[in-house]
Amino acid sequence: MGIVDALLGRPAPAPPGAGLLLALPAAAPALEAATGFVPTGEGGVCHRLVEGGAFGAFGRARREVARLLPAGGTRRTETADDPHGWGWTRVTRPPGDFGGLVADLHLVEATLAAAGYGRYLLCSVARFRRGEGLQRLLLVHAPVRGAFYPFAPRPPDGPEDSRRRNNLVETRARDALAEHLPMEPDTARWFPVWDAPGL
Repeated sequence: MGIVDALLGRPAPAPPGAGLLLALPAAAPALEAATGFVPTGEGGVCHRLVEGGAFGAFGRARREVARLLPAGGTRRTETADDPHGWGWTRVTRPPGDFGGLVADLHLVEATLAAAGYGRYLLCSVARFRRGEGLQRLLLVHAPVRGAFYPFAPRPPDGPEDSRRRNNLVETRARDALAEHLPMEPDTARWFPVWDAPGL
């Protein structure tokens, strides 16, 4: 967004990957068939916090998200901020309502982008599990990149072993989804999201 746009209050353009998240429910069966991973009903959107945002336009955008996604019924929502300047909007739905979960995550992305904060979106994540749930997988949507990538934390063997990744699971998930979703080709950009919902 340019200086003139900022002065006139024009919103920044939506990130290039806006809307791609909605392709996730159609791709989930391919992931399950190839790897056995199924949705858990947990997900979230991570964004950079804006200084002074609690009282300004950014705060209004977050309140609008809360208004559009009230907790109740089969949906649970919460927001959490960390001291490093990142905030999460976390959403939980029944595992069988994966389409509803993805629609909620898209609504968060779209609401922040429409308010001019699309460039502050870091990622959206949807959590999957396999078997008894010890092996976890998150599909990460990076709207600024217009791509997805897998993140698979290894089940910890002990307290000192709690932050390792399962690269084989990530590679298999990427291969299973390559024909269905735009996957991030640069694995150096498969950033870990240790603070994502459910981890």
